[in-house]
Amino acid sequence: MKGLLLKDWYEIRYQYRWFLILLAVAGFSSATGQGNAVFWGCYMMILVAMIPLNTMGYDEKSGWQKYSRCFPVSSKHLVLEKYLLGVIAQIVAVGVYLIFSAIFYFIPGVGTTREQFFMILAAMITVGIFPMALMLPLNIRFGMEKARVYLIFFVIVVSIAVGAMLSGAEDLPILNNFIAGINLDMLIRLLPLISIVLLAATYPLSVWFYNKKEW
Repeated sequence: MKGLLLKDWYEIRYQYRWFLILLAVAGFSSATGQGNAVFWGCYMMILVAMIPLNTMGYDEKSGWQKYSRCFPVSSKHLVLEKYLLGVIAQIVAVGVYLIFSAIFYFIPGVGTTREQFFMILAAMITVGIFPMALMLPLNIRFGMEKARVYLIFFVIVVSIAVGAMLSGAEDLPILNNFIAGINLDMLIRLLPLISIVLLAATYPLSVWFYNKKEW
């Protein structure tokens, strides 16, 4: 597992030198508690979520999947390494946010309030984990290019469905009452946990796709 992680690290370390600067800027901006704090935090996590997906694209172009069959490494470990790489990248990004938040905590009027801190943190974890949960199995099943097309199609369909549901809520009292009864604070707290559970649940599916695919 360590060797697989090092392989990906050597693969991306030159391309992602600029990313360290962007990570610092985004972490700094998200910890200030200003109006764009949530945007910067989520933007940072989306970029981080792309790291394991990009390494899969590099593997696909270089033919690594075929070459990896020569090693005494199981499909479970090959897939698990991509999940671990993504989780490690997410932890690093969250750590940057926590460090800046701790620094700004001692500067009056600059840092986030307690409510803002947890809201931004919950949004970051959700936005960072959820794309990986969707894209990792899709990338393995369809490849990088097709997976992006399917994801765009999925987002469009979900957006249309949600928009139609919200626009018709006034005509459906049951739906209107359901939306009005949603506890936003509880939902914000649950979304990170739901995303993490979803990521863990997609791992067996990704392994199954990997075993079924003809490289």
